[in-house]
Amino acid sequence: MATTGSPPNVVVEGQITTTHHPEIEADSASDVDSSYSDSDLETYTTSLSDSAFDYQYENGRRYHKFREGQYAFPNDETEQDRLDMHHHMLTIVQKGELHGAPLDAPQQVLDIGTGTGIWAIEMADKYPSAVVIGNDLSPIQPTWVPPNVKFEIDDAESQWTHPDNSFDFVYARYMLGSIADWPKLIGQAYQAIKPGGYLEIFEPSSFILCDDGSLPEDCILRKWNNLFIEAVEKAGRSLVAAPKHKTWMVEAGFVDIHEDIFKLPNSPWPKDKYLKEVGAYHMASFLEALEGLTLRLFTGVLKLSPEECQLMLVDVRKDLKNRNYHTYYDLHRVYGRKPE
Repeated sequence: MATTGSPPNVVVEGQITTTHHPEIEADSASDVDSSYSDSDLETYTTSLSDSAFDYQYENGRRYHKFREGQYAFPNDETEQDRLDMHHHMLTIVQKGELHGAPLDAPQQVLDIGTGTGIWAIEMADKYPSAVVIGNDLSPIQPTWVPPNVKFEIDDAESQWTHPDNSFDFVYARYMLGSIADWPKLIGQAYQAIKPGGYLEIFEPSSFILCDDGSLPEDCILRKWNNLFIEAVEKAGRSLVAAPKHKTWMVEAGFVDIHEDIFKLPNSPWPKDKYLKEVGAYHMASFLEALEGLTLRLFTGVLKLSPEECQLMLVDVRKDLKNRNYHTYYDLHRVYGRKPE
C-alpha cells in the first residue's frame, strides 16, 4: 500500500523484518468542500448449539449470547454487511491478496474469529485442495459454502482441542479487543501448527494518528477514540496490542517473522488514488460501525447514557467526514513460521 513513488522502509531487528509503508501525502482541498456528505459514502470445536442462537439485544442492536461479553460488538445483519465491506477494503489494502505469509498449497487452514466467513470462503476458492475451518462465537456464516469449508462455534480463548501439528496456516484478523491473552492464543496456535506452517495476525493499533497536526487536540473524534481505548482496557482487553504481536511470536518459538505496517486512512483525504480508494471504503465502514463500536462499551463500561452516546456520535461523524483532518490508523500484519 505504498504511496506512489515512495519505497517502503524495511527494518531488520534480529529475527523480525518490519516493513513501514511511507507517509501519506494529503490531497489538496482547495477545489473541494471540506467535508463529505452521506451520499459520498461452553463447548470446544462443536457443532451449533442452542445457546449459540440465543442472542442478546441492547439499544436496538443484536449481540452474541454464547460466551457473552467476550466480543463487545454486534452480530446483526447491519454489522454483517459492514464486515463484508470491511473485508473488501482489507483486500484492497493488501493489493488483492488474502494473506501475506508465503503459503505453498496449504492443506489445513484455521480462521480464528471468522465473522461472516467471507475470508474463509475466498481462501477455500483460492486453495481448493485445502480444508478451511472458520470458528466464531456467533453462527452468522452462510450455509451454502464451498465443500472444503467448515464453520464451527468455538471460543478461541478456551483450551484448543485441535491436535498438535495439524494446521498449515492459522489466521486471525481484526479481533478488535476480543482477545484478553494474546500470548496464550499465540502459544496455542504454535502447538496446533505443523512444523513449517505459518501463523498470521492482521490487527489495527487503535491509536488515531495524524502526521501533519491537522487534527485538533480538543476535537470530538480524538476524544471518542481515547474513550474507546479506555473502555476496552477497563473491560480487560486491549485495542493497541498489535505492535507487540511480533515479540510474542518470537517468544512462542516462531522464526522468519515479518511485519508489514500499512497506513489506513479514515477518509479519502490522501492524494494517492489507491490510498484515496482505501480511505473511501474505510470512512464508509467506520461511519457504519460507530454505533456498534460505541453503545455497549460506553454505556456498560463507561456508564454513559445511550442519549449521551448518540449526541457524541453526531459530532464524531462530522469529524470523520472532514477532509481537512488527515487521520489514519496503523495496520500491523505479522506472520511467522514454526521451525521444521
